[in-house]
Amino acid sequence: MKIQQKDKFHGAALTQIVEHPQFKALNKGTPKYGLYHLDNDKTVFVKYTAKTGSPWQFVFHPPDFPPIVKELVNRRVFFCLVYPESICLLDADELKQLVDLNAHQEQWIRVEVNGPGASMRVRGSRGALGHAVAHNSFPQKLFN
Repeated sequence: MKIQQKDKFHGAALTQIVEHPQFKALNKGTPKYGLYHLDNDKTVFVKYTAKTGSPWQFVFHPPDFPPIVKELVNRRVFFCLVYPESICLLDADELKQLVDLNAHQEQWIRVEVNGPGASMRVRGSRGALGHAVAHNSFPQKLFN
């Protein structure tokens, strides 16, 4: 089977997750590519961009939202935004600050790093996070 670019980026995130000492199980969540169930109580959505250099933009299309909203009912939900240099991990509350999950038009999230070693600054269609996201929050934040 030919390896697709999306497999490389998803693999980068999933490898770090399964190598974490608290990891127990990872399953495909739905037929939608990029949705995974982690340890029977969490859902992880993975999106990627192959663009090199900050800022990195991730686009959410209206069909992306119903599976997210459905998962929010019973599980802790996280979003791995994968780009060539790092992974930005957001929880559901942070995502709701950035995009409108009930939108009928595209929404976006932009991740920016202003220099070597700097934390990630994140903004979206609805506004900016009030805090920076540390690179080392992934994957530990999934297991807290």
